[in-house]
Amino acid sequence: MEENFAEQIVPGTFIRVQADALIAPKGVAYGNVGIVGTAANVSNGDTLGKTQLLSSLEDAYKVFAASDALTDGNLNLMRGMELLFRNGATTVYAHGIAQGATQTDFTTAVDELLKEDINLLIAPELNTATATTVLKSAVNSAETNARDIIAVIGADATTVDAIIDPESGQVNADKRLVLCTPGVQAYDTAAGQNVMLPGNYTSAAVAGLIASLAPQASPTNKTLPAVTTLGTKFSYGELKSLLQANVLPLESRQGVRVVRGITSEGAAFSQITTRRIVDYAKSGIRSVANPFIGRLNNERVRKSLHGAIDSFLATMLVDEALVAYEHEVKASRQDEIAGRCVVNVILQPTFSIDYIRVTLALS
Repeated sequence: MEENFAEQIVPGTFIRVQADALIAPKGVAYGNVGIVGTAANVSNGDTLGKTQLLSSLEDAYKVFAASDALTDGNLNLMRGMELLFRNGATTVYAHGIAQGATQTDFTTAVDELLKEDINLLIAPELNTATATTVLKSAVNSAETNARDIIAVIGADATTVDAIIDPESGQVNADKRLVLCTPGVQAYDTAAGQNVMLPGNYTSAAVAGLIASLAPQASPTNKTLPAVTTLGTKFSYGELKSLLQANVLPLESRQGVRVVRGITSEGAAFSQITTRRIVDYAKSGIRSVANPFIGRLNNERVRKSLHGAIDSFLATMLVDEALVAYEHEVKASRQDEIAGRCVVNVILQPTFSIDYIRVTLALS
């Protein structure tokens, strides 16, 4: 407790320590994945209605029993988590629900996941239309509550025409949605053999890859370590059509790799890295700014806040997530009376190389 400056009765020296300038940014998560799906062992007291924090596939098997065979398709959570962990995810928040769950059950489970510190959200067993309905509204409403999340969805249609058809409901333009295709092959533990999974499960593999990358590292041209076979091999023309429709396609080329890491928006946030860098910056600025709430709104404290934000953004600059940045912290007298402090930040995020133009001059 601070010494009381107001109660100065007995003569002496009274000292107050002001440590505002020592407030520093904390670590910011950027690769946590939230997944919801049907599973066994969700009716006992330890898992009923609870989100589980898992750091390995072994942990997941201890909490949730293995999925049934794909041909049964009643228990699918572990099917998605196998793709997640094997393709790079290390921190997963899983919410299991009972087989036969309705769309309402999935929505309720997603709402529980939004309470956790997650950056990516998937529901691999849902068909594309249902996943879009459930996840799109969830991530966009979460943004209004200081939760910045990207939803990864797989296209369950098997042809390019069906995927990009505006009437199909597959592609839904949104800066917080990633739509990927085609289906991938994975090992079915219950069947004891490799099986071709529908395209909606590709979301788990892609989310695992994205989770393993720093915010500024693009998934473009990156290989999926645990995927060797695709359900469909697209031609060059088909890849062009998918990319023009803002779909993230996979191709088989010295391993299965992402052709271009894009969101379904195709505008300012066309590159996944742009969305992730901005989300990371928002989260970091919140983490350094929140400790200043309740402190004096004067020039000294605002200068400390400016320094704390600068420290975080400078780290992003060193990590090459930003090319440059500018920021100011200010408050007019009316702001001070209203309890406001105004922070203006200009960010120049780093963009990845998607195209290389080479000119050959012959002589």
